[in-house]
Amino acid sequence: MAIENKFPNDKATVEWLKTQEETTMYAYSYSWRLFLKFTELAGDQILESRKADKEYMWEKKTLEFKTWLINRRLSGYSAVSATTAVRSFFSFYRLDLKFRRTEKSKLIEATRKTEDYKFSLEDLKKMSDVADLEEKYIVTAGKSFGLRAGDFLRLTRGDLEPYLDRPVPIGIGDYVTAKEHVKACPFIDSDALPIIKLLIEKMGRENRTGRILTFKDNVQLSRILRRLTEKAGINTGNKVVRFHCLRKFLIDRISRFMSESKWKQIIGKQIHESAYVSSEDLREDYLRAMAETCFTKLVGETDVQSIVKKQVLIELAKNMGISEDQITTMFMKKKTASRQIKGLQSLIAQKRRQTQTRHNGGQVDCDFEQIEETQLLSYLQAGWQIVARLQSGGVIVKR
Repeated sequence: MAIENKFPNDKATVEWLKTQEETTMYAYSYSWRLFLKFTELAGDQILESRKADKEYMWEKKTLEFKTWLINRRLSGYSAVSATTAVRSFFSFYRLDLKFRRTEKSKLIEATRKTEDYKFSLEDLKKMSDVADLEEKYIVTAGKSFGLRAGDFLRLTRGDLEPYLDRPVPIGIGDYVTAKEHVKACPFIDSDALPIIKLLIEKMGRENRTGRILTFKDNVQLSRILRRLTEKAGINTGNKVVRFHCLRKFLIDRISRFMSESKWKQIIGKQIHESAYVSSEDLREDYLRAMAETCFTKLVGETDVQSIVKKQVLIELAKNMGISEDQITTMFMKKKTASRQIKGLQSLIAQKRRQTQTRHNGGQVDCDFEQIEETQLLSYLQAGWQIVARLQSGGVIVKR
């Protein structure tokens, strides 16, 4: 929904929100609606009242707003974030709120009522095994980059595609963060590389450019992670699963292999200008850390091809009507990638035989073949469509 529709006849609010980054705009709009509900005024009315305010009424209102939110059972951090949105509104119109030191301390004070769940490498492996392609990207690239949710959502095909033929870990260059406006230096690790290749290949088939993920807000990232933990049978107790847990996972591990300024440079936190080092220096340390951050231990080209082939077969199996439960059950019995690939090929062959039997050996509605590149033209002329290209040079087609 457009911002104008969310705040009809409220020019002051719309004008302010439209100047924000997309993810910030959605977060601020939610907080601002709460503030409007609290004050029972519109943005235009608040602006006019502030212009005439000589008694610091809106400073008091903002402090009262924070207390009101906490009484409504919002967390301290959520309440602080909401007051940040309020202060942004007044700052945009050069009517900054002015707090005493003690008032400012109260305003930014926050105590979390919950604690984040700490992912283990085994947890992430289980989650990746039960995830679809897009969900695998969220898990593997999320812990590979260590970016905040908003920055992660801004990643585009053009940010990653030019570097995918390089050996891992692959630096994607400087990436300016939205919150602190500093340069992050993320790396693609051995878990993320084959998934990113498949996802970008899929985008190519769909003639899609721009952002890799098209979610409207970063809340969806945390929802997907929570769903995957449940699906993978991971007991998180009373701890909270959110996308930020992947950032913490990476920090906890790479900080053992490099200085504080280096890991902060990788994930995009403010450091002194003199502390910046080259991406090659960062790469050497990140490579050593991958022993603890990656469940794909072998990172040679053969292993990458095996991972890609496995993922293509999973997508092919799902397209043929094989359920995720069947695939997951088979994976639990066959632990190695090579055995899982053979298991997938067996499921696909069995499904094809069943389909052919139901149709009395006649033409089926949808059939799949793995062919060589040299055979592709004749298949296309016969009406087949490309499903995926394998790293080995083979092609999956369907009709």
